[in-house]
Amino acid sequence: MLFRLLFLFVFVVVSCSSAEGPDIIFEDFESGNFENWNKLGVAFNSPTRQDSISESIENVQGNLFAYSNFEGSGESLGQGKLVSGNFIIDRKYIRFLVAGGKHKTRECINLIINNKIVRTATGKNDHTLREITWDVSDLQGKIAMIEIVDALASSYEQNSLGHIIVDNIVFSDFKNSQEVIFENFESGNYNNWKVEGDAFEVPRNRINVYYPISVNGFNGEYFAFSFGETHDSKQGKLTSKTFEITHDGIKFLIGGGGHENKTCINLIVNDSVVFSQVGQNDGEMRSHQWDVTPFKGQMAKIEIVDHYSKGWGHIMVDEIVFYNKPVRSNIWFYLGSVLFVLIISYVLFKTVTSRKQLKHIVEVSDEEKEKYEKLKASIETSKIFKEQNPSINDIVKISGIEENEINYLFETAGNTSLTNYINYLRVEEFKRQLKDPQNEAFTMMYIAENSGFSSKTSFYRIFKSITKCTPSEYKKSFGRNH
Repeated sequence: MLFRLLFLFVFVVVSCSSAEGPDIIFEDFESGNFENWNKLGVAFNSPTRQDSISESIENVQGNLFAYSNFEGSGESLGQGKLVSGNFIIDRKYIRFLVAGGKHKTRECINLIINNKIVRTATGKNDHTLREITWDVSDLQGKIAMIEIVDALASSYEQNSLGHIIVDNIVFSDFKNSQEVIFENFESGNYNNWKVEGDAFEVPRNRINVYYPISVNGFNGEYFAFSFGETHDSKQGKLTSKTFEITHDGIKFLIGGGGHENKTCINLIVNDSVVFSQVGQNDGEMRSHQWDVTPFKGQMAKIEIVDHYSKGWGHIMVDEIVFYNKPVRSNIWFYLGSVLFVLIISYVLFKTVTSRKQLKHIVEVSDEEKEKYEKLKASIETSKIFKEQNPSINDIVKISGIEENEINYLFETAGNTSLTNYINYLRVEEFKRQLKDPQNEAFTMMYIAENSGFSSKTSFYRIFKSITKCTPSEYKKSFGRNH
């Protein structure tokens, strides 16, 4: 009964569990327009490119983002709002990047349900896009919309920047982004990097690559490349801004020179190189990754190095991405939990059973012990165990003890059962008859049936469970080989 209940529990839990769904990119503004949004006011003209504005926006994903600075000059003269279409919340989290003004009602991004703001977020009065996560697990199944609000008329009205910046709105079952593009060089410049030396002029593409062989494997249009018009003669280094390691790994594409410490990409933590990767002396960009989980929470930076001017004295890098390792789906969590419950239940069951048995043994009275011995003697003397199907009524008749009391005495005084005791007597009878020289002509199965066993299968199974050997092995043990 216990195991049936546990099986039912496993079935219900597993049936109710479900794996996390894939991320849904609700909006990344890479279409170059706001066609999926209702524009109110004049603050939002069209998605903005980094190279079209004077401010440097950090942590942009892709090329375009929503930016309410209509004039693109830092004056933030326009006001307005972007309102999404309705959608059904079917993921646990909504993640997005936000920067700009810090005013919870006038420079913000809001989640709206039934015309009420149920979640809101703002920037931090700067131009660094930061990831915000709304836990909407309690709102799943509800119809919602998102609005991006700029309701401040001047740059620093009410101590807030007069614009809002939003990018990469994602619906997810994961609290944190599984992948974040740190750099893909699609801006066409190195504005987010410290440039040293003269090897890195601008990100290259197929048109301005100045390369005698084909470059393959890069993503998008641009990539970092230290090979210029003067080929390998120039040297230099790109160093990223400092960032906190928040993901499990860093992956990237790399090609070019294979010279350790001279043509490489490095991860720097506490002023030390903790990871380094070189190319393979060809024009093929290949994917590599670093497991940075030991450094989570620490500040780091990436450097791309060209300190070599001879053959293959250049480096090419593209698509630097921070990523998280795949998370096991909920079903494995539930199965692990169920297994734990099964183990604990089994241990408790065995413990309780053992205690009950011990309690019965301790509490058996002298009178019950005496009655138990008489019961065994009556069964042995009557040889009723040699019958293949003796009934409990037959034992009641020969012992004079009621059926319930018979079972009780075997369980308490004998710590066994009536069936087990009868099987024990049958095995002993078989062993006695097998050793009798008068029975040498009989087969073992004939003797077994004469001892009370009804089938060969049950005989072999019961004999081995009691004696820990087969009937044939037992026969050989005392020198009878036929």
